[in-house]
Amino acid sequence: MDSRKSDVALFLLRAVVGAVFFAHGAQKVLGWFGGSGLPGTVDAMTKNGMPVLVPYLVAFGELLAGLGLIFGVLTRIAAAGMFIEMLGAVLIVHAKNGFFSDKHGFEFPLTLCIASLAILIQGAGAYSFDAAMHGASLSQVEATR
Repeated sequence: MDSRKSDVALFLLRAVVGAVFFAHGAQKVLGWFGGSGLPGTVDAMTKNGMPVLVPYLVAFGELLAGLGLIFGVLTRIAAAGMFIEMLGAVLIVHAKNGFFSDKHGFEFPLTLCIASLAILIQGAGAYSFDAAMHGASLSQVEATR
């Protein structure tokens, strides 16, 4: 397998999944992109039976993990958090609505869950701050494969 192509593919996956999480987190925390902001998020999620801590973990988790995935910083930690969150979203929130997103089913959360798991397994790749912080040049990363 061509490691440079794999690193490009991993970068693209991280960037897009990270952008999705960041945008959703920004809706929940900051009220951007038509979101309700933190007070609205906490209110909506607690009215649906979630413990008061959960909306804060979800909102700030998505915002910060999204940035971590985009830039490849603490990538496996960010991916693990989003894998767990999306698994919860699939099982607790969306499973009762069936598969398809038009009925608020688990199609989209499942996709994000498995994408997060793939990033968790693979790691950040060469095009990331994680690789740069560990002092690995692209040639060193490629030599270990």
